[in-house]
Amino acid sequence: MLSLFLVACGDSDEVENPPENATNEGQQETENNTNSTGDTEGNDGNTNNTEITEDSTTNSGYGFTNFELDADYDSIDDALDVDYENEKNDELEASYQDKAQDIDLKGDAAMEELDRIFSTFTFDENTSDDEVLNTVIEAFNLPVDAQEIELEIQFNSGTEKEYRR
Repeated sequence: MLSLFLVACGDSDEVENPPENATNEGQQETENNTNSTGDTEGNDGNTNNTEITEDSTTNSGYGFTNFELDADYDSIDDALDVDYENEKNDELEASYQDKAQDIDLKGDAAMEELDRIFSTFTFDENTSDDEVLNTVIEAFNLPVDAQEIELEIQFNSGTEKEYRR
């Protein structure tokens, strides 16, 4: 019975050890700044007056909480499939599959690779659709002749946007 449980857990998209950027900023800040007596301190031991609002505990370090990217290219349907979810209840899931480059990552391995990419993004919900798409296309090295690109992002503000090309 235990072996079935272990096998079932091994193929999960759930991230157990998220990179620093992927964690909830407010939670991370609280954990880093609270010492054993409960006082908030900076890393150097000085009192830190940083106020943590309820809103900041639901923000991811990337500017978005959900990111879904699907692309068809090189005559391959679903050649690229990227899913990232950072839920309010601290569940973080990630998967990254690129059939053309023989990449199929889930959980921590996917998050490690996605963190490298996501940490370069500077766009937000007010950025033009073309600029967001061009940034994502460049970051994931998608070919210029990709037949279909679908991107859905839920930003930290709660705004959900869809981008298509």
